[in-house]
Amino acid sequence: MKDPKNLTDNLAHNLILPTVLFAALGAMSWAVRGSSGYGGGDGCLFAGVLWGAAWWFIARDPSGVQSRRYTSGWIVLALSVGFWWSGNRGWAQWANFFEGKLFTNSSENQFVEISPTYGFIWLFIAGMPWGGIAACLLAWCGSRKPMPIWQWVVRIACGVGGYYLALYLFRHFPQYFLPLYSSIGERYQDIESNPSLRRLINDNRNAVMHMGAYLGFLFFEIGRRDWKNVLLILTVGIISGLGWSINQNWRWADDVWPSGHFNWWRCWESCGGISIGIAYGIAYFLVNRPLPEEERQGEAMPITNDHPNLERLGLYLGLVFGLGMSIQNGLKGWANIYIGNEEYWEAAFWKINQPLIWIAVILVVIQVWRKQLPSGYKRDVFPHAVWLIWLTLIVQNILAQIITGPLIGERERWGETIWNIFYVVMFILSGAIVYHYQFVKRLSVSDVRDDPSKEDLSIRAGFLS
Repeated sequence: MKDPKNLTDNLAHNLILPTVLFAALGAMSWAVRGSSGYGGGDGCLFAGVLWGAAWWFIARDPSGVQSRRYTSGWIVLALSVGFWWSGNRGWAQWANFFEGKLFTNSSENQFVEISPTYGFIWLFIAGMPWGGIAACLLAWCGSRKPMPIWQWVVRIACGVGGYYLALYLFRHFPQYFLPLYSSIGERYQDIESNPSLRRLINDNRNAVMHMGAYLGFLFFEIGRRDWKNVLLILTVGIISGLGWSINQNWRWADDVWPSGHFNWWRCWESCGGISIGIAYGIAYFLVNRPLPEEERQGEAMPITNDHPNLERLGLYLGLVFGLGMSIQNGLKGWANIYIGNEEYWEAAFWKINQPLIWIAVILVVIQVWRKQLPSGYKRDVFPHAVWLIWLTLIVQNILAQIITGPLIGERERWGETIWNIFYVVMFILSGAIVYHYQFVKRLSVSDVRDDPSKEDLSIRAGFLS
């Protein structure tokens, strides 16, 4: 039997498979973002819980002792909240820049000419914190050294301060943030006659403010000289921004396939998710490979779990929040497609789902309190981890299917059905990779059980369950 360490410390396990997994999850979940029931932050939350659960599962060792730095159960909640926050803004106006148009009143087809370069710039500015803010919160789950409360206050204050500093700059120096302000500044002041500029102002302002928060969190990690956190945040932000910029909202598709009648916008959404997924895959390789023995001695969290009960609480709260809200929004989207009157059904489903979510939270707290684990617990904190990742994958893929359509009736369209097929393919691909990690973890544990002499090695490598 192979050494457990050799099963997980290789290029395929650390780079190729994580990148393909995160890209496949992004291709599906970000295409769902913007579909029925999943607009704005709700759609990004749908993607965040998937990415968070996948990162957590493939990174963790089936032991209380971890060989990698970013393995905490809080990762699921961190990515869910991070993407939900990032998603509360839009990007529709910048797509027109690639056609050389800055619309002032789209309903009247009134626009001024603008260089497509602005489209690349603003999609980069938008995409960098869209993927990057969640990476900031992910970095919090694997800080090199434990932080006292006052440093946590400073860390959060840096992000909040950057957010409001960006707002201040936007309001007082609009010429640097609003395209062509020097030539059409009076139109920006007259949004009643130029209603499309209202949306552009809002989108640019929100993008700048999110970038401010992202940079604020980044500067804190630079100040602490936590270079792995810095590398994680920068890698995800830069690659996400470049990916979004290069895809150009798929505005080039009509020129390539002029006779095609397809949902190119959803293709753009899917590619945006692939870009973020690739960013997280590369970041995983750069910062989350198994730590060498000498480096582990300088790491606090990966060696032993001093707070296993808090970690359990964080994971379960992340799953309850992420899956609970995803189910709520999926049911709303399904009703919108097959029944109609979305607002009515949203309220009706919330009357049922809200108390169920709170009941689940209460049960989680009671369960963690009743079955507390000792500090420094060296056995598997999450013995049923495989069930949790498969639950997340299956629930999110079912939701993706029911909000894509309709699949039957007079309104059924092949352009929607192809996305149902695409989601199945992405589920098979991501499921195969998850099963590979499941198999490797099981094999590693079996190796230790068959040869007790390897117990000490496995504790240090993180494979003892």
